[in-house]
Amino acid sequence: MRITINLSPAKLRDWHAFLFAFVTLLELSLQSDVSGYICGDLVVWHDRVVEVAQLASKMLKSSTVRQKFPALLEDTQLFGIESQNLFVVPLRRFGFPRSIGKYGQDRVVLDASGKFMGVIYDTNDGNVNPMPAYRKCSPFIDYNHPELEEYIDDGYQLAGFACGSNFLERDIETNLHNECVEYLNSPPEIKIKYKFSRNKFIHLGDDGFWLRHVSLKDYNHSHIGRPIRYQFEFNSQCRFLQLRPISFKTPEQMTCVDVWSAVLPAATIMADPSFDLQSKNFGNSEELYSCMYFTFRITSILNYISNFLRTLSTDSSSIEHQTFKQDDNLLLWRIILPERHERSRDNSFIFAIGIDKLNKFSGIYFVRAKNWTKKNVELCPGSHILRAHLQKRESS
Repeated sequence: MRITINLSPAKLRDWHAFLFAFVTLLELSLQSDVSGYICGDLVVWHDRVVEVAQLASKMLKSSTVRQKFPALLEDTQLFGIESQNLFVVPLRRFGFPRSIGKYGQDRVVLDASGKFMGVIYDTNDGNVNPMPAYRKCSPFIDYNHPELEEYIDDGYQLAGFACGSNFLERDIETNLHNECVEYLNSPPEIKIKYKFSRNKFIHLGDDGFWLRHVSLKDYNHSHIGRPIRYQFEFNSQCRFLQLRPISFKTPEQMTCVDVWSAVLPAATIMADPSFDLQSKNFGNSEELYSCMYFTFRITSILNYISNFLRTLSTDSSSIEHQTFKQDDNLLLWRIILPERHERSRDNSFIFAIGIDKLNKFSGIYFVRAKNWTKKNVELCPGSHILRAHLQKRESS
């Protein structure tokens, strides 16, 4: 059944204003409900994400695309999106300390308008593979959340512990608890000879047990590759009491807090594994397009073309800083490139989308970065492939 509501232009404007205000407030309330994000063994707190997202949004809108970031996020299926482009900016871009990998592994994700979409992290950070492998970070809440019980009723589970910027999975505490119980239930003659797992220090006494866990990364330190030790404390009946780091330098990082998180579907956590430079099908995939050592996902390029044509017809002034005319018959719009880890080729080439005088896509063009001022652009080979894909999309 279809229902039609007729409104006057004035009432329609009021209705649009109401909807905009409602959606904005809803979005803010949803963000405020999140304490932070779990990105593998890294914790990114909500306040920091909000700060970076605001700065990254300004950077995206004023980007000259000669910078490495913002970078195009090709794995948009992480957010269930195929018809628009998303962009990533590292948190370290705004002074968040990291030392493994130049930019760290955590990324804020924005859409083309600068709206915050979420947080991801690159599992290839610091590795030799030039192609990033993104995973979606899981939002979490801590025990200070006023509606914690409601979230638990909705399926949130105790995920582990946040110790500053370090995350420890709950399985660590569970395994130590099981070892404690095994020791506690052992006969006296066995207890004397009982050996705990390697690298675990045990303190026995009337007050209970202290078991040690060593983590090989410390994101609270400027050199995150240094190990850090944690002390799991249990009472005399092996009931877990608390977790605390043995050697933190700053007082505000002394507390480890329990965090709860929803279990995300696998499809939304990890990007398409076939989109990998090490994949046997990478070079032959019909969904990929290469020009001058750089490989694009065709869907991303098509989204770029569609967005450019749409913006050109509605608000061309917003992209003037990214466009220039090669001649009267060709308008070029510089492309924000995807993230790559190949340092020797970073920013070696600048790419642009070409639009002819009929506002039709004419191809992808490139120029060496050092020759950019000369506007000595060349057409990428195989541009007819992109034109065929674009025509197919338009016809469907």
